[in-house]
Amino acid sequence: MLERRGMWVVFGLVAALGISQVRGATLKPVLGWGFDKVAEGKVVESVGGGENALTGHYRLVDGVKGKAMVMDGYTTCVMVEPEKVPELKGAFGVEAWVALGAYPWNWAPIAAQENTRSMNSNQDKICWPDDIAVNSDKAGFFFGISPQGYLGLHVGDEDNWQVYQTEKKVVLRTWMHVAVSFDAKEGVIFYMDGVKVSEAKGGAAFSQAKSEGLRIGMPHQQIEPSHPVRAFATLAAWYSLDGLLDEVKVYDGVLDAGTIKSEYDKNKPSGEPDLPKRVMPSGPKGPGTFGASYMHLKYYPEWDALWRVSSDPDIVVQFDDSPVRVVFWRGTRYSPAWVMENDMWMADQSIENFNMKDGCIEHMLDPRCRMSHVRIVENMPARVVVHWRYCPTSANQNHSQVNEVTGWEDWVDEYYTFYPDQIGVRKVIQHTDGQALWPEEVIALCQPGQRPEDVIELEAMTLANQCGDEHTYSWAEKSPVIRNKGRRELGGYIDFGDKLGEKPNILLVNLKSKFKPFQIFELECNFTTFAHEHRKDVSRFPWWNHWPVAQVLSDGRYCQAADRASSFSLAWASPRPHEGENNTYWWAWMYGATQDKASLLVGLAKSWTMAPALVIHSGGSSGEYDVTQRCYVIDRVKKESAEPLRFTLKADPEHPVCNPAFVVNNWGHDNAELKLNGKTIPKGESFRYGHVRKVNDYNLVVWIKYQSDEPVELSLSKKN
Repeated sequence: MLERRGMWVVFGLVAALGISQVRGATLKPVLGWGFDKVAEGKVVESVGGGENALTGHYRLVDGVKGKAMVMDGYTTCVMVEPEKVPELKGAFGVEAWVALGAYPWNWAPIAAQENTRSMNSNQDKICWPDDIAVNSDKAGFFFGISPQGYLGLHVGDEDNWQVYQTEKKVVLRTWMHVAVSFDAKEGVIFYMDGVKVSEAKGGAAFSQAKSEGLRIGMPHQQIEPSHPVRAFATLAAWYSLDGLLDEVKVYDGVLDAGTIKSEYDKNKPSGEPDLPKRVMPSGPKGPGTFGASYMHLKYYPEWDALWRVSSDPDIVVQFDDSPVRVVFWRGTRYSPAWVMENDMWMADQSIENFNMKDGCIEHMLDPRCRMSHVRIVENMPARVVVHWRYCPTSANQNHSQVNEVTGWEDWVDEYYTFYPDQIGVRKVIQHTDGQALWPEEVIALCQPGQRPEDVIELEAMTLANQCGDEHTYSWAEKSPVIRNKGRRELGGYIDFGDKLGEKPNILLVNLKSKFKPFQIFELECNFTTFAHEHRKDVSRFPWWNHWPVAQVLSDGRYCQAADRASSFSLAWASPRPHEGENNTYWWAWMYGATQDKASLLVGLAKSWTMAPALVIHSGGSSGEYDVTQRCYVIDRVKKESAEPLRFTLKADPEHPVCNPAFVVNNWGHDNAELKLNGKTIPKGESFRYGHVRKVNDYNLVVWIKYQSDEPVELSLSKKN
């Protein structure tokens, strides 16, 4: 079964088709690499005994025979000089053992000696057959693996260039024996695990690219990642095979089925390949002590080796009696992710801009975190504050709203304030000479091996308002429509009306986990589903793998398999920007994780959007609620005074109290004693405090585990 498109040949499974082969029984390899002798950037070629350059990151592990080489997917390459490659005429063969951790970003060679450098490689020219360019300089062969995992042979001379490709994929994380036999007069045969899987009869042109070296693992030139969302914002990159390679052999004649079967049988491994499982790191599992910790989060050895960092590059926030963590990790460019009890990840967008020259301008396109940094600002029993600072960046390393005079572009400071009740508040500050941009997008992440449908329910998102109405939106048929105004309608959509308190401001994501992540916004907020970039034959959700983890520069790459860490989007929230001082805009909203349904978050939402008034009776001069910190900020009258700070929270059902927090300026370094409605509350689980050092002074931070829809009397006294 054979399909021809232009100069491409794509063929499927055939049965009982053979090519006359008379040389295979006595054929010996002319080149071979077993990776048993590797040292100081050199690998010994096993047939002639010469040394070949081995560049990039690699490791040696147990292989099918002796040692195997672990390639990192980006930098690993064996390079054989042209004069060390024997002459190949009208017939040749290549075989190898592979165990892939992920499919390559585009076609990557097991072994290749070819010249296609002057081909226009933009938009995946060597992957999409209808777009391949003609180049009179082409010559040689390329035996490798496609970005979808197909085995392929690219071969030709200056007048003809053909690509033969199997319909069967290389299986991930499994030792597989792969081979190809080429005869210019009779055709091509592919083998997997000793069995013929595909064949193309008929002649094909071939002339050896004698001026080129032979490469193992890496293409001869930078190539764009395949299947881009926006080709104009996807840059060519160096990349390599990702996984284990062993027993690579090149023959100067036709390989027969018997030889291939014999090579497979005598080396067939009994164990699994030495490929550590890839799970995005999120720190210790299980409940932990509330607080933030600097960590060096490790993913898998090859990815970790790419990073030039020291011992404390990442931050993890833990909560008491909860398995949920918040992770600020290089793999997400430090954009924080809420990680559920079963390693389901929920993330979000940064400040984002877009134009038709650069594509998206955002944190995702800064893979080395050159413009992205995190630090712990506060870390105490009462609360944690983490600061994330970044400059939105495009794939071509341009920036957003650049001032032509000063050279300053948009910069963003984000402050995440966490409390022991597993609630965080995100404050986004955009420094700009331009307009306010977009700060939010509901994004879930997939671990390698997961598809969106493995991570989230098809009834993926629930919206609720502060009246207790809620509605769940389904992606089972198509992306749903969210109507933010109007009347209630039949047909499954709920409209929350256009009265201020009736619009939705609570968003719950229905991950396949016990805990569900949520967000709560200010009342003036609209929601829109992410209704484009879908491929219904692949997933019900738009699904990409240019972020997280990836080190290529691409403004969107459609997933070809569940082989890499990936992301998919559900919706956007549109919280209202606030104008700040010194050319800034700011936004604030809450995050958390719950085992309850969305409508049960109404009390928490009201306590933040309609916080009860604070009335000071003594010991303070003013007290205002700060939504960006989810706390009341109170000024002491006199720092040295021993007078208790007494005040009332005027709570009612529409303005409830829910685990309130307080910052008392000018408190000093004294300890604190709390009375609530006249009762002393001991320091511990329900009353926590700490101190924030300021210049020549300390502020007191207090958090209280308490809920009420009636007025609350509180007193804070200094205690030695």
